[in-house]
Amino acid sequence: MSGAALRGTIELAMQTAVQELLEGTFALTALRPEQALAIAAFIEGRDALVVLPTGYGKSLCFQLPALLLARRGEGSTLVVSPLIALMNDQVAALRARGVRACALHSGVPWSEQQGVLEDLGAYDLVYVSPERLENARVRRAVQQVTRVVIDEAHCISEWGHDFRPEYARLGWLKRELGAPIMALTATATARVRDHIVSSLGMRDPLRVDGPSVRPNLRFLVALHQANKNDTRTGWATELLVARGFANKRVAGRAILYAATRKRVEAVQRALRKAGVRAGYYHAGRSESARSNAQQLFQQGKTPVLVATSAFGMGIDMPDVRIVLHVEAPGTLESYVQQAGRAGRDGQPAECWLAFAEGDARIHERLRGKNPAVGAVDGFRALSDYALGVRCRQLVIADHLQSTSSATCGQCDVCSDASAVLAQVQRAQSQRAATERARGKRREEELEVTLEPSQRDDVFAFVDALAKPIGRRYVMLALRGSRLKAIVRKGLAKNPHFGALKGLPEAAIYAALDSLLHEGLLVPKGQKYPTLWIAGKPVRPRRIEGGSPSARKKRAASTPLEAELRRFRRNEAKRRRVKPYQVFQDKTLKLLCEHKPTSPQALLAIWGIGAERAEKYGAKLLELCAV
Repeated sequence: MSGAALRGTIELAMQTAVQELLEGTFALTALRPEQALAIAAFIEGRDALVVLPTGYGKSLCFQLPALLLARRGEGSTLVVSPLIALMNDQVAALRARGVRACALHSGVPWSEQQGVLEDLGAYDLVYVSPERLENARVRRAVQQVTRVVIDEAHCISEWGHDFRPEYARLGWLKRELGAPIMALTATATARVRDHIVSSLGMRDPLRVDGPSVRPNLRFLVALHQANKNDTRTGWATELLVARGFANKRVAGRAILYAATRKRVEAVQRALRKAGVRAGYYHAGRSESARSNAQQLFQQGKTPVLVATSAFGMGIDMPDVRIVLHVEAPGTLESYVQQAGRAGRDGQPAECWLAFAEGDARIHERLRGKNPAVGAVDGFRALSDYALGVRCRQLVIADHLQSTSSATCGQCDVCSDASAVLAQVQRAQSQRAATERARGKRREEELEVTLEPSQRDDVFAFVDALAKPIGRRYVMLALRGSRLKAIVRKGLAKNPHFGALKGLPEAAIYAALDSLLHEGLLVPKGQKYPTLWIAGKPVRPRRIEGGSPSARKKRAASTPLEAELRRFRRNEAKRRRVKPYQVFQDKTLKLLCEHKPTSPQALLAIWGIGAERAEKYGAKLLELCAV
């Protein structure tokens, strides 16, 4: 038999084996062209970057060939996945089909993980979290796998919309294992795709791009005035009621997204008041509360869920009929990812975006002073999408550099372009009027100057402080602000609190600058400048049982505590948060007392739930073992 004939026989046998698995194990009859390309690359041992829309069957691209190769005796496939719930769901579904699959993450008992690590080759697919791969023993054990899959690969890139630092360190898999890698994601710009390839060290990968247009999804935008949150909430409530979600026997589900936890809870209360059975989900709730909200939503007992972006990755519910953003997400990629959770059953579904100019200021605040690279451009792309008069799905396709070229024929622009244009023109007119009014008000405020007695109030407020404070807090407190930070710092108890209520900020700032210039007030600190009375000593904070220096000595009474505090400080700096937001002192104390040696023992420590264990578990166990 000639070489060409032999290759043809082998290819035919391979196609037959793939079809048998497709029908017998996965209960499907045919592959999409993009799936077939990805599967062929996997079998051939070629690196591949697979970008397919949500609900397009990305998991099959690696599950089917991994099973085929394992049955041919070519070893196990390692699947790096970002969420415990996602891993558990996929492993359970595979086992139900007779596939030998397992998961390694903080939620699995350590004894069970040890058994898996000792016999890793007995499994077809091994799911693992990126944090677990930082454990030395796990890292040694996975050296025997023959294929590597990186799911939700956009998490690798700071230019993506769900950046995970642990993902960015996965390049060692290629360097140490040398195994073929398949990276998969639903949404990625050309810049993110290139970054994924370079970060993972992929070699001449096959790039599989599916169409970004989902023909069953109808994309619509409702423009609102800035900062009119009640209007948007009322509009969203009316829309859901009109779609039948106040009916106890409503068919299908709806997901509503808001940018902040506060807005999530406000929208959920409004929906409940209107008779819509709605739950809510955000990272500020306890793990059990989030799990309960998700279960009730999955069971259909609360067919509407209001959430922040903390909800959704890996969620695969076929009958989501509406995805509605009450506020804009941070980037156009995030919007596409979240909107793509609608209509996974192939039936018609709506993707609504309620957009206002004020959303830009919300995301400026959420991004902070040092936003991730690409975040600003991503929001600008979303703004162009919302304020544009071009087919919504074509705008998305162009941004993601997809192959789509035809209009969708059903978005609001395709359905009635003149109505959309009129809406955009009204919004632009309102914005211009608002800017004119704001400019006029600013000019009027700059003309306001404080009376001598009011300047005395400013000086007296600072003089009554227990310690130096930032000028913005001084201004807010003098105007009577009840922000949490003002109350928490005790400024509302200052006898001069609210003395300048109703006066413009600019006038108070001008008075503070004048007092500084005259030398009556002086700045303190460098990184965070504060105000204080000139010549007045700053009393050291009274520490019960000793001096401030003694307290510093007690701050790290053991080498372990010092290491834990150093780890916490570094994590806080990396995440740009306060140290207590990583771990509270009570948690550090308990870690020092109990020195946990297993994931179960770690989860028993106060202040460590599944999410923290997933992020920091491997490192904490390593530190406590020293």
